[in-house]
Order: sequence, then C-alpha cells, then structure tokens
Amino acid sequence: MTRRPLGGPWVGLCRPARGLIALALATLLIAIPTATLAADPPVENDASVRVRDVSAGAEADISASPHAVEARPAPPATPTPEPTPEPSPAPPTNGERLAAFALNYLGYPYVWAGNTPAGFDCSGFTQFVVLNVLGIDIGHGLEGQPAAGAWVDWGAWQPGDLIFFQNTYKAGLSHVGLYLGDGLFIHAENEGTGVVISSIYSSYYGPRYWGAVRVG
Repeated sequence: MTRRPLGGPWVGLCRPARGLIALALATLLIAIPTATLAADPPVENDASVRVRDVSAGAEADISASPHAVEARPAPPATPTPEPTPEPSPAPPTNGERLAAFALNYLGYPYVWAGNTPAGFDCSGFTQFVVLNVLGIDIGHGLEGQPAAGAWVDWGAWQPGDLIFFQNTYKAGLSHVGLYLGDGLFIHAENEGTGVVISSIYSSYYGPRYWGAVRVG
C-alpha cells in the first residue's frame, strides 16, 4: 500500500512558491468587496431643497417628490354685484302740486272779492292757487270756474280737484274749495274762519254738494 504524502497539494511546493500564492489570494479577497462596492449604483440625489423658515428663523429640508401635486391658484373672486338703486319716486301730479301749494295758505284771512295773500274769498283763493301752480287763469267769477276743467263724479275726487257747493249764503252755486284727499277740502270760508279745511261729508257741506271738476 502506497502512503500519500501529508499536507495536501501545498506540500510539494517550495516555500517561495507558497508565499506567492498566499499573496495572490489575499489580493483577490481584498479586490472582490471593492469591486462589489464599485458596482453598486450611485444613490440618486433626493433633490431635497433647503428652505429657510423666515418666521421660525430656521432652515428645513423639504423633499421635492416627483409625485407632488402642484398648488393650484385660487379661483378669481366673484365680483360683488352693484346694489340696484332705488327707483326715483314719481313726480307729483298737477293735482298734488295744487293741493300742496294751497296748504301753504291755511289760516290766511278771508276778504270779500280778494284773490291775494292779503285776503281771499272762495273763488279768489282757487283762482290764485291754479294760476300760481299751473299758470292757468280760471277767472275770479265763481260761475265760470266749473267750465275750467273736466267733470268729476261723486267720490272720484283726486287732490287738486275743484269742489263746488250750492245754497250756502245764497241760492244756487255759491261756494268753491280745493280737494286735498280723504274727503277733505281747503277753502276760504268766511270772515270768521279765513282759509280752513273742512269735510265734504260734514252735516253742513254734504247736503250742499254741487259737483267737481279737474283742471289741467
């Protein structure tokens, strides 16, 4: 039986050869991890952005994610509509102007045949008001004033209408006033009262109603 030499394949080698082999192996072992490290892919730049927090006085890293949703601008503010201006009130009618003007002379004295603020009689008062408001001279004579306007039926009166009465101080057509509204009229009644406001429906004037006309 042949005896194998002890020590394996290294035994037959001379000492210098074994030294060279050991050095080569050591060099190979060192090169392998170095090559492995070199083959690793480089770490991508995380594209972090350094932003200074002004309010806190510190810096913070904010990563710019490729999937981040961009902030959308706020929609434009809806303009506030301008308020609708209130419609202008309708100008007063001629009749309303007549009534308003006549009220300025409430309490003025009664003077027979007068047609000025110094003193009025009934037809002189209506003549003065209509002339100064509408520029129409309806005359001072009571009998002619009903022809100055259009006839108005009982109860259909409007401010400014001329209201006539009969059988006051004489038989027949004898008195006139100017309608204000709500059954009231203003007139130069007599020396004791001057220019006053009375009701068409009163016990005195109601039964003496004659008619009404609208001027202008």
